[in-house]
Amino acid sequence: MADNQYLININVINNNAQADGKSFNQVKVICMDSIDLRPAVGLEVVFTAISVRGTAFFRENNAAVYPSVTDGIGVASANIGDTIAEDIVLKCHVKSDNTSQSSVSLTFRAATGKFEITNASNINATFSPGEPTIAWGGAEFVIDTQGGSGDVEWSINNIVSEITIREGAQQNAYVIIGEDPRKEVRITARDRVTGESDMYTFYLRYFIRSDRQKHKYSDAVAGFGNYMLPVAVYDQLYSQWRNLAMYFIWSTAIDETYWTKDLAAFNLNNIDEVPLIEGDKTPRVSSRIVFDVRTGTKSSSSTSSKYKKYFMYSLP
Repeated sequence: MADNQYLININVINNNAQADGKSFNQVKVICMDSIDLRPAVGLEVVFTAISVRGTAFFRENNAAVYPSVTDGIGVASANIGDTIAEDIVLKCHVKSDNTSQSSVSLTFRAATGKFEITNASNINATFSPGEPTIAWGGAEFVIDTQGGSGDVEWSINNIVSEITIREGAQQNAYVIIGEDPRKEVRITARDRVTGESDMYTFYLRYFIRSDRQKHKYSDAVAGFGNYMLPVAVYDQLYSQWRNLAMYFIWSTAIDETYWTKDLAAFNLNNIDEVPLIEGDKTPRVSSRIVFDVRTGTKSSSSTSSKYKKYFMYSLP
């Protein structure tokens, strides 16, 4: 290099572009005088893209050879495309001095679609955008992507320990909800090769809890009366997660329905077994809607002490 008039340094700005003829790798060349190391300003340089079948080309002139001139700081840049997935050699030399040259290898990968998140789903159903809005400790779902290189990294914004992500084998990720995050969860998927990224967000309006034991209605009310789930929330739970028997944490608590906090319509079959008020001939009736977490169906049940059922609650 001491005999060369100029020093040539090639910096790869972008690599691993798709071989679709529309995506480009980019390089910048820094040229300096070999004696005083000052920027070689206004120097004529020649870029050459060397590919197996001659398919690599420069965006600037749609040819495999591209002449350029360095700017006021001795820099020249070029953008290279290809239509075949391959590694090519990118060479740059000074027009007036062929010995002043440098080269790098660039990669063009097989063309794929745009990298994006396609959906989020559990073992029973696919979520609508922004779901789940209801979950429990241990709930898990998967986020799928398509396009890009297939090399995906995952991250969660602003969440420390309540939510964890386990990278999957098919450019997807498993999201595990450990505790109520109490704020919007933003999960980012980024293609390590292309730099493309996409985001999935959700916010839990309800974080449900249960000891998965059967209780008399009076005991459930005494402990969590204000926080027991209404029918509308059970409906939301079933809509998003479907049959809870499919999830291990609930699989031992599905042989009976769940109490809700909602009153049921009057039904003589649901007359409670409590003493009448002296002189009052009207039966004391206490009937609640109960929910089947396997099928999403609703029925009614007396709150008599002889009935024991599961229940869920959600703390504020």
